[in-house]
Amino acid sequence: GYAMPAYGQPPPGYGGPPAHAPAPVMPTVTMPHPILFLENLPHDASTDDIAAVFKVFPGFKEVRLVPSRPGIGFSEFENEMQSAMALNRVQGKMIRDLPMKLTFSKS
Repeated sequence: GYAMPAYGQPPPGYGGPPAHAPAPVMPTVTMPHPILFLENLPHDASTDDIAAVFKVFPGFKEVRLVPSRPGIGFSEFENEMQSAMALNRVQGKMIRDLPMKLTFSKS
């Protein structure tokens, strides 16, 4: 009879689903971008409050808050390597009593 390989996976094209490129491990992560999208900010936080968190990182340029939507803003860096470093270090950091949520900007 047909002997299955020792590691238990059928050979490619043998009765399995069609071969697709492997799915990304975390589909919610967007491509790195020099601008970070900030959420869950205190509604009364100022640009300076938020900039104080990011200005310790190399490449930091500016923070922009969105007056029409309290609680969100953007933090801009010179490139996506610098923004990625800040994202990894700042993710979940408490500003007053709120943990900040960071993602890469999609634009």
